[in-house]
Amino acid sequence: MRKTFMRLSLLLLSIFTVSAGATAATIPMMIRSFSNINPTLIELLMTVPSLGIIIFTPLSNFFADRFGVKNTILTGLVVILISGITPALTTNFSLIFASRIGIGIGTGLLASFAQSLIIFLYDGEEQQHMMGLSSVFQGLGMFVITYFAGVLMNFNWQTAYWVYLIALPIALMVAWFIPKGVGKVESNPAATTQSNINSKHVDGKIWGLAAFAFLFNVTFAFITIKFATLVVSRHYGTVMDASTLLGMMSFAMAAGGFIFMYIQKHWKAYSMAIALGFATIAFFILTVSHSLILSGIGVIFVGIAVAVFMASMVTSVSYLTSAQQVPFSTSVAITCANVGTLVSPYVAQMISQLFGNQTPSFTFMVGAVIFLVLTILASLIGVNYGKLAYTQSAPFKQKAI
Repeated sequence: MRKTFMRLSLLLLSIFTVSAGATAATIPMMIRSFSNINPTLIELLMTVPSLGIIIFTPLSNFFADRFGVKNTILTGLVVILISGITPALTTNFSLIFASRIGIGIGTGLLASFAQSLIIFLYDGEEQQHMMGLSSVFQGLGMFVITYFAGVLMNFNWQTAYWVYLIALPIALMVAWFIPKGVGKVESNPAATTQSNINSKHVDGKIWGLAAFAFLFNVTFAFITIKFATLVVSRHYGTVMDASTLLGMMSFAMAAGGFIFMYIQKHWKAYSMAIALGFATIAFFILTVSHSLILSGIGVIFVGIAVAVFMASMVTSVSYLTSAQQVPFSTSVAITCANVGTLVSPYVAQMISQLFGNQTPSFTFMVGAVIFLVLTILASLIGVNYGKLAYTQSAPFKQKAI
């Protein structure tokens, strides 16, 4: 029973890697409440957590070395809890803005461990199963938090932020069921030749993986920037229709978790290529779509692509580098992915200006081409996948407790 709750605690951490935008629907109401504040600054409340994530995801490994992985995760959850409910307790905009950065800091402290502990503690099919379930929890968790935030908004925009109280029971579960000292590499006489490996060294193969993560998130984020405009400008739906379709991505991400399990079992070397293939098809569909049904299919494919790609990326880290280097290497890949999300609006604007085409359909067409190129590259990597393995990582693997 304790092992089951430990697994559940690890899986629930995945919710917070995507929770920063759960209260995005409060923005219009906040703009009305803070009439003296620039609306753009208010909108920034939903993206500014990325700064905290980018800075504190790699730093989390240094905190873990000093205070332990479990304590670092608990600190992140406490920071998310306090920062998350702060807007419910005050109307001081400066304090609210700082609290949103705090959400990013807390997320950064636990984000890499939410994934790296799975690949550190589990092997083979069990690891693939846990990574798939992580995507399922991420998708369904995002939907549940967003849904309840919407329900709480019926009172006022401040009450929506009470949804972050969910961090409290999860923190208690982590405190009770995650063992102290988890994440430490056990000494092994067979590993003496590797004992001096620098855990903060990032192998060149990991930087290549991080580059894929950066380009994937830069391009994937086009959908959050341009999708609503695409639907409205082509006159086949409203902003609310676009919002509803984007909400379907949460379910698609959950489905993507199960699809990832199957892909890893049968086509492990090509899992990333398959994810990018889904993304390519999705963006081509959105480029030509003139109906909500077709756009819905495209959005579903995007959700599947995100879930499969991110799970494949994290799983690949343990395949490409030593177990000692997994936590920091994972944080580097996640950080690069978040940098991609942060700069995506500027990349989209640059593409529009470069080609003199401001239409959202053109942005999606360029995105489809980028994904197609990445799919081809990932397929070539898949052909040579066996040559990329870090063969001496086995002595460091710690079994699940």
